[in-house]
Amino acid sequence: MIYKSFEFPQSLYLYPQLETLILEKLSLVDIPPNVSLIGLKKLNLLSVRFSNDESVQRLLSICPRLEDLVVRRSTYTNVMVFTIDVPTLKCLSIDNTSGESRPEGVHGFVINAPSLRCFSIKDTFSNYVRFGDMPELVKASVNIICDQPILTAREKVQSTSSKI
Repeated sequence: MIYKSFEFPQSLYLYPQLETLILEKLSLVDIPPNVSLIGLKKLNLLSVRFSNDESVQRLLSICPRLEDLVVRRSTYTNVMVFTIDVPTLKCLSIDNTSGESRPEGVHGFVINAPSLRCFSIKDTFSNYVRFGDMPELVKASVNIICDQPILTAREKVQSTSSKI
């Protein structure tokens, strides 16, 4: 499905054998409450549009066994701060290099994945990146290029509260 609205079918939540899910170039409708992708171990989010920043967290929170996550952002992706808070995650790959224009305001990633063993990020668009502890990390490739100031957590809070 290319740039179409997508809602997970109810039967998908009842299928515990589903281990890999690839979503590409689509608009993801909100995740219903009280559902789970119990067997999902690998998720690819490739140029996915979400209803809001919290939808990313909601999707990841219904994947209690998720081990491998691939994120490719594009100009179609509308999430400003992509929060990845997945305690079971072992491998994370982020590509945030495609696109022609940078959005206004705070945009980037918050990564909290204490079980992470393999991490790769290529990023030329973010102005906010925050990493949690990664005590299990054994392999990393970090390539972040930014021609604007990188905001710290404190600056992000101040920036957000000054707009209110």
